[in-house]
Amino acid sequence: MRVNMAGVAVYTVGCKVNQAESDELRAGLQDAGHDIVRLPAIADLCVVNTCTVTAESDRKCRKLIRWLARRGARAIVVAGCYAEVRPGDLETLPGVLRVLPNARKDGWLREITSMLPEGGCGSREPETRRTRSFIKVQDGCERACSYCIVPLARGKERSRPVGEIMHEATRCIATGSHELVLCGINLGRYSQGTGRDLGYLVREVLSAGDGYRVRLSSIELEDLHIAWLRDWAGSDRICPHLHIPLQSGDDAILRDMGRGYTAEDFKALAGSLRAIWPEASLTTEVIVGYPGEDDEAFRRTVEVLSQVRPARVHVFRFSPRPGTRAWSRKDASDHVETELRSGILRELAEEWRLGYIEERGGELRDLLVEEVVVREGSAIARGTTEDFIKGTLFSVPSGIAAGEIVSCEICGVTGGRARLEAVEGNA
Repeated sequence: MRVNMAGVAVYTVGCKVNQAESDELRAGLQDAGHDIVRLPAIADLCVVNTCTVTAESDRKCRKLIRWLARRGARAIVVAGCYAEVRPGDLETLPGVLRVLPNARKDGWLREITSMLPEGGCGSREPETRRTRSFIKVQDGCERACSYCIVPLARGKERSRPVGEIMHEATRCIATGSHELVLCGINLGRYSQGTGRDLGYLVREVLSAGDGYRVRLSSIELEDLHIAWLRDWAGSDRICPHLHIPLQSGDDAILRDMGRGYTAEDFKALAGSLRAIWPEASLTTEVIVGYPGEDDEAFRRTVEVLSQVRPARVHVFRFSPRPGTRAWSRKDASDHVETELRSGILRELAEEWRLGYIEERGGELRDLLVEEVVVREGSAIARGTTEDFIKGTLFSVPSGIAAGEIVSCEICGVTGGRARLEAVEGNA
């Protein structure tokens, strides 16, 4: 029988690395005999894992903390990147009991557990099935891009030991995860010595068992090895999807940012990806309104993206961050112009995204089901395919639940998502 069990609610803002860290915190708390709860009012402690990549991220974190306090949170621990860079912003917010910077994150499970009643003495309740699991394999950044606060928030680059990663992968597989997402602040720089790079790690994770697929989070262009592409193209268990940041299509802007590649390099990489791994989708991200971006620089960005036609483009407005080289620049585009350019790119990105789906009509995909809902008496399932298409499955096969992988055919676009139909052979 379990006694003195505490309830903890964990909230995450930001990147996949943050999500992975929060997932592992939840698992550790459950191992210690505590319950993971959703509602702040019934939690003994709420933990907020923060992001500070943009001013908007900061605002979202502060808003979430205030919302938790209004909703009855008894005590709040704030951790993560915002807590590392500007702890003073957070210490005075309502309900905040403690601020844990990233420098203390390696021991945050121990520190948070020490703030709770002693955990139960019985066996741990099994975790519910997860749709996908995020596994942090690398942390830190030493690139010093002019606009980015992440090196200040995350520190020097370091890679997690293979044994730890395999232990976490095995745990995730045991909970029923059918998709493992390997993530890092600089994923492509994963290294545990000669020959033990990201390509090696992917092979090791695939060896942990069967019945799951592996997805890779963002990889920087300079870090991507063609030999990896050839290996990954030969496996039907590695999701054919790569996210390679562009940030700008103008070489002068890229140099000023400190990105280390040119627009032609990005186009060449896109060509190599399609030649070596034609099934793979390419997604990217760009920053609009960076200091010095004039109409011609923006036109070049549009031109590069139009030639590559990524399956998805994340458009970010430039956000000056204290402590970065671009912080004091006075030549950023004005707000109205930045909004106009952002709108242009988002419209084009949506056109390319829908075009990517439509061009693949009649092709088969494996959909990882993220939710099953009943609408007008009929069940529909929403999820993500291996090449990162967001889709809706109509006529859901009997017994299909969140976390399952279903073989489907792409039948068009409905409501901005791929319209999918299950093929024979699904359980």
